[in-house]
Amino acid sequence: MRTARSAALLLSLLLGLAPSIAAQPAAGRLLVASRGLADPNFERSVILLVQHGAEGSWGLVINRPTGVPLAKLFAEEPGLGRQDGILFAGGPVGAGRFLLLLRARRPPEESRPVFADVYLGWTPAALRDSRGIAEFRVYSGYAGWAPGQLDAEMARGDWHLLPAEAALVFEPHPERVWEELARRAETPVADVGASCAMEESL
Repeated sequence: MRTARSAALLLSLLLGLAPSIAAQPAAGRLLVASRGLADPNFERSVILLVQHGAEGSWGLVINRPTGVPLAKLFAEEPGLGRQDGILFAGGPVGAGRFLLLLRARRPPEESRPVFADVYLGWTPAALRDSRGIAEFRVYSGYAGWAPGQLDAEMARGDWHLLPAEAALVFEPHPERVWEELARRAETPVADVGASCAMEESL
């Protein structure tokens, strides 16, 4: 019985680790900066990939709140001027462009799916009908890579790759996200085996 239980634990943990080891970049994946990445634009950053392909890649940094209130920034926008949230810095490219991530039961107006129930919006129109929107965030700018550039950075060890989770994208304390995901990505398979050995000895 214990052997079967340990085998099940090992399999579940390995499956949990596999996406960070084997998955390729794609929309709906999280790029987690390695501890050695010293680029000030991306140090300790977590990026939700929105697009990856032959034409290049781009995404939004999800863990850099700016402290700028949305109510002040978008005072004239019906969908944003009454909100209590703050603006996030989405990346160094196109800093004057505002993009939205929304969690909704159905596709909001003027949006496209990213993963699961999370959508990308590019105008405040996405918030006009807020009844189906559970959560949203607004970003200034985005992170972009030329064709092949992201793959080269990953081969160099600059990034870890993990599956996205809506709870992480909309984490109330975004300053905690990078450390949590860096630990997940760095967990070696050897530690998984040690955990199972401990389980077997109990």
